[in-house]
This record gives sequence, structure tokens and C-alpha cells, in this order.
Amino acid sequence: MNTLHLLTLGAALLVGVSSAHAHRVWILPAVTVHSGADQWVSFEAAVSNNLFFPNHRPVQLASIEVKGPDGAPVEIANATAGEIRSSFELHLQKQGTYVVSLKPSQGRRPMGGGTPAGPGAPANGNVPAQKSGGPGAGGQGGLTGTYEENGKTERWRGTPETLVSEGVTKKPNFKLRESGGRKVVTFVTLGKPTTDVLKPEGKGLEIDYVTHPNDLFAGEPATFRFLIDGKPAANAEVTVVRGDDRYRNEAGDVTLRADAEGIVKIEWPVPGRYWLEATATAAGTLHGAPSEKSFTYIATYEVLPQ
Repeated sequence: MNTLHLLTLGAALLVGVSSAHAHRVWILPAVTVHSGADQWVSFEAAVSNNLFFPNHRPVQLASIEVKGPDGAPVEIANATAGEIRSSFELHLQKQGTYVVSLKPSQGRRPMGGGTPAGPGAPANGNVPAQKSGGPGAGGQGGLTGTYEENGKTERWRGTPETLVSEGVTKKPNFKLRESGGRKVVTFVTLGKPTTDVLKPEGKGLEIDYVTHPNDLFAGEPATFRFLIDGKPAANAEVTVVRGDDRYRNEAGDVTLRADAEGIVKIEWPVPGRYWLEATATAAGTLHGAPSEKSFTYIATYEVLPQ
């Protein structure tokens, strides 16, 4: 089992790889753990150069979906799409854990734009969490490949349709790469954390949360099991970085690979808000051509003091 020790600031300045200029997508709740009969929680969602400072473009509200503790869809409220960030609120009325995510996207289409959350949606009103479509909601991404021709490596980019019409699969040493999709998630809990809504669906890259994502504390290890299509994502690459990297010379990213069972163990050195990105690949086929499918899983967490 691998153990990921997130470095303290001094050590991170020595060994961390700076990623302050990388565009990262995130959904950030103001508070992740709540008590009482019901509560309201606010969120920001953006693509930015720094965590968690909106400075690039918003995530479109039409791509936001929420599942309640029982798995049923929950509406967001008071939604506003700005030029560099989106914001909304969520009324927690059922006890347990909620999953807030972007609708699964195929490929890495930008989550840009500043339009309201779907046709006719007011800037400040309830937005159906399950509304489909809309710019920034994902959609079909392109395919890439390489092949040999006249002693040179040629690159190809296209769609499933052009893969067939152009006949590139018959080219010498053709290698195909396709995106298996990207997930972007965060979690909030009212009362006692629950796990029903966290159960893996067996599709794409997921985390089987051995440690609950709303039960994270500084100095206590968290165990995450990564899965691809329900099977251990052995050698998945996992990167974790603490927020507020704007105030550090180096972001301090720490990266490692999951073990044969897909397990990564993370020890959080200090309280704060953290961003995780995991990537993994799996073998597949498309129109009879062998392919390598790539998957991405992105999450934000709040780590509390003991």
C-alpha cells in the first residue's frame, strides 16, 4: 500500500512541482459538515490558475447536478453565472451526505461561458439539478491516434465516425487513444455521514471511499480505493494539493500511484481545503480498433482540525 504524505510548506518549496499556472476545475462548498434539522450551504465553481481563487472562467450552471442522501436529484438555488465564476446555494433538508458534481464529460471540453443555467433560468432562482445539455456540460470529445507512414510518425484526430470513414485503423502501427470521461465532484453532509450515495456505479474512474470524504481530519490517514469500471485501478496516478497555493512560491503538488488493489492512503498534515486529481487508463476497443481509454477524477475536500 502506498502512503501519500502531503508535505509541509517548507518541504514543498523544495520538492513540489509548481502548477500555479495550470487551469484546474473545481466545485467548492463554503462548509462541508453541517448539523441541525436543515441548513443552507453556498458553493463556488470555476476553472482557475490558483486553488481556490476564481480568475479564469466559470463552470456553467447547466452542468451542475446534485444527488441527495437517497440518490434522488436535488435542485440548486440562487444560481448566478459570472464572468470568472459561478455560484449557487443548496438547501440541505435530508440528513446524510450529498454529492455535488458536474455531469460526466467525454473528453476535456472547456467548462467556460457565462450564460445562465439553461434556457429561461433566472439569474437568481431555482435551477433543476438534472437539466441536461447546455454549453459546458461535456458531450462527445475527440479521438487521437498515431500511425507510421513514409518512415514518419503521423498524428490523427477525429471522431468515431471519421475513424471509420477515413480508414485510419488500417494504417501501419495505428494506436488509438480515447477519453473515457472526467468526473468532477465534491461532498457535503447534514448530520451523520452516510454512504449510500457514495457507492461506486461501476462506470469510469471512481473512488470507493473506505474513509468518508466528509470525515477527514488533519493527522489522520484517509484510505481511498480507486476503481475503473468497477475493478481496481492499479497504478492510477493521484495528485493532491492544498488550496491557497496563491500564497506559496510552489504549489506543492504531491503525486503517487495506487497499489495493485487501487488503494492510496493519504495523511493530511494540516487542516484546510484540498484538491485531488486522479488519472488512469484501461484497454478498450472502438469499431474493432484496440484503444487506450483515459479517465480523470477530480474532487475537492475539506480537512478539519482534530
